[in-house]
Amino acid sequence: MEKYQTEIIDTIKLLIYKENPELLEKVDFDDDNIFLEPLLFAYFNSKKENLFTAEMLTEIMQGYFSEKDTLQFKESFDKEGVAYIPNLGYFNDRNEKVDEILTIDAFEIVKNCHPVLEKYFVEYYKGHILNPKPLHNPVWQDHYRELEKAILIIKEHLPNFYAEFVLSNKKIYLHDNPKIINFTSIETLGMLYLYVIGSSNIIYFIEELIHQGSHNFLCYVTHNRKEFFKIDADNMVMRNLTGQEWDYRTVYGSFHGLFTVTQRVECFDILLSKNVFSGQTKHELLGRLTDQFSRFRTGLELLDLNEVFTDKGIQYYKSQDEKCMRILQKYKWLANEFDLSHRDLDFRYDDFCLTNSYNDFLEKDKKGIYNFN
Repeated sequence: MEKYQTEIIDTIKLLIYKENPELLEKVDFDDDNIFLEPLLFAYFNSKKENLFTAEMLTEIMQGYFSEKDTLQFKESFDKEGVAYIPNLGYFNDRNEKVDEILTIDAFEIVKNCHPVLEKYFVEYYKGHILNPKPLHNPVWQDHYRELEKAILIIKEHLPNFYAEFVLSNKKIYLHDNPKIINFTSIETLGMLYLYVIGSSNIIYFIEELIHQGSHNFLCYVTHNRKEFFKIDADNMVMRNLTGQEWDYRTVYGSFHGLFTVTQRVECFDILLSKNVFSGQTKHELLGRLTDQFSRFRTGLELLDLNEVFTDKGIQYYKSQDEKCMRILQKYKWLANEFDLSHRDLDFRYDDFCLTNSYNDFLEKDKKGIYNFN
């Protein structure tokens, strides 16, 4: 992964050099963190649409300048009139700082959505865009403390995953629109975008940090597609290979699906085996684990592996598939234990409780039925 991260850093440096070489003289050229800034990825990926002028690049990078300089603001203001300058803070149109950078352990909680990120917010349902420009508002103030608890639980109990998570993820944005399905984008590599509803979200945050964080990690691992795929996996649609008309995903998207399900199953298994949770949090975790059964083997297993994957790709696919199957076998009886008929796209704990009595769960849990030590 470090090899590919270096390749990406070098690409960003080259793009900056081509556009404004003087900027490279104003920053620490050897500080990799600067060139892994998700807003830089978003800026350069916006070039084909001419959404911003070259001034935006300076506005993004000025927070990393080695020497203090007069701040420039023109295109960085959000709909509330606040400009987010990475590594520096939040400013109004009078160049006054109105808020500080917020970090939790190795991650930054982004308080306001920067303009270069706006185009990635879409209400999307089963392959169809329902709203290309939905409203969303930051909700970090109400939820960052609970998010911190989730991050620290992962750090303590899932150290191997956490190491991968830190390497590939930088920033988290929390918003209030549940119709914007949680996502990451290779075009803003290192960013996680999560909607938040309700007030008890520890398990939800743990799942989504594992889920979305694993997308970013796999983007690094599979940076060179030709190492894994013989076909154009980013553009080949699954239904054209499997005949499953419902399957609108690309082959690469499906590959991500297998990886992120396997990551969740593996992490959930560790948390349950260590008996980290009890009561409602354990009830929810078991529900979310059971939800993975319907997300596993949804199409990749139907492919001609030798047609789609290289030898390395086949090996990677099989390692993930076999690991996930092995762990799910341990919990296979849960598939008949819990009723997930309520679930549409996302698992929602409140809906889960409508068909899976929490009190019944407590009674069974007292008898050790859900003991996986």
